[in-house]
Amino acid sequence: MIRMAWITSGYIPSPGRMAVIAGTTFTQLVRMKVFLFLGLFAVALLALSSFRLSAVLKNSAYGAMRVFGLFFCVAATALIIPRDAEDRILYTILCKPVPRIDYLMGKVLGVLALTLVAVLLMDAVMTLVLWMRTDTVVAEQIASLKGRYTLEEMQPYLDRIRLQGATWNVQTGLGVMMCEFVVLSSLTLLMSCVTNGTIISALLTFMIYLAGLFQTQALSLWVGSGTDGLSWWEVAGSRLFSLVFPNFQIYSVTDSALNGRLIPLSLFGTLALITLGYFVFHMTLAAWLFRKKEF
Repeated sequence: MIRMAWITSGYIPSPGRMAVIAGTTFTQLVRMKVFLFLGLFAVALLALSSFRLSAVLKNSAYGAMRVFGLFFCVAATALIIPRDAEDRILYTILCKPVPRIDYLMGKVLGVLALTLVAVLLMDAVMTLVLWMRTDTVVAEQIASLKGRYTLEEMQPYLDRIRLQGATWNVQTGLGVMMCEFVVLSSLTLLMSCVTNGTIISALLTFMIYLAGLFQTQALSLWVGSGTDGLSWWEVAGSRLFSLVFPNFQIYSVTDSALNGRLIPLSLFGTLALITLGYFVFHMTLAAWLFRKKEF
């Protein structure tokens, strides 16, 4: 139970303080020259634009964005607290009337802000290349089928081609991907508060991430077809496992966008709420652990 003393002592987060810390973190991360990866991404997509199938472009672009997001969120979040402690920035901030929850929230929001900017820039490049390539393929198909079919007869086939290009469904898939990055960043910050090393916290995060990718299968083996016949501690253990290890498998619906299948907005809203729940849980536990540390 949260004590009233925490509230009266300024424990309530301040958006202004968090925004300042997030902006400083954003600037620090930009100096790490992360955007060099974006240049390589653009060159690679332009090279892949020679492929006839837009699906190749989308798969390659999605894969590059996922790899960048996963490694950047983990590496940057695992690095921010140890680096601030090494540079004495952490002590300068905490000696002021700045609640530690504001510091943690500002740091993770700074990482997520840079991740979002990077994903949006890569998305802009991908959308432009997909749009140009899709128009080229459609024009080629119209020219090759002209004379044998009318435009009305060709339309269903052309629509299927356009579904493989740049659509709003692709943007929804990227939104789901960003939800995954939010959970990953908050989880990494939690691991940083549990451990004292950058490498250890990053390795623990990746281990939990891998466990979360196979959570559904693991729980199926644990509880079988249901909870009937299980003891209370087995049921409680399965629920605790679901809470501690986020189910990253639910974010695999981005594969639907790659195949042209629609991601309903209701599903996106549900995933966003689940993401918010994970984020609040991780940040609350991280703030409690961070308060116990001596700085």
